[in-house]
Amino acid sequence: MPKLKSRSHNHQKKRPTLTLKGPVLTVILAPDREEKLICARCIELDLVVEMSSEIEALQELLEAIRVYAEEFRDDWKLYAHSPNRAHHWPYLQEVLKAKDDWQLKTLLDVRYGVLQV
Repeated sequence: MPKLKSRSHNHQKKRPTLTLKGPVLTVILAPDREEKLICARCIELDLVVEMSSEIEALQELLEAIRVYAEEFRDDWKLYAHSPNRAHHWPYLQEVLKAKDDWQLKTLLDVRYGVLQV
């Protein structure tokens, strides 16, 4: 049997790697049939938006999540001592690490549902 030679050349091309990070935030998209809007809700952060399309609703929610993360960071003493907001900080720390919308979207687990009133 022939022996295989190991290559130790530094000029070899690196193979691309795919990195997947598990979702951090759950987003529910649901139609509001009475208002003819799409509701997008982030469960963990208790944020809700309504827009005329699924894409607009998700984009508006992404913006709301970013703004909330920045506000929380900037006024940390207020939010960190709020009984209904303090537990958001670990989620928002991950949001603040996202450099763009693509990275932020990788933190989301988007699900589809039905709005019940």
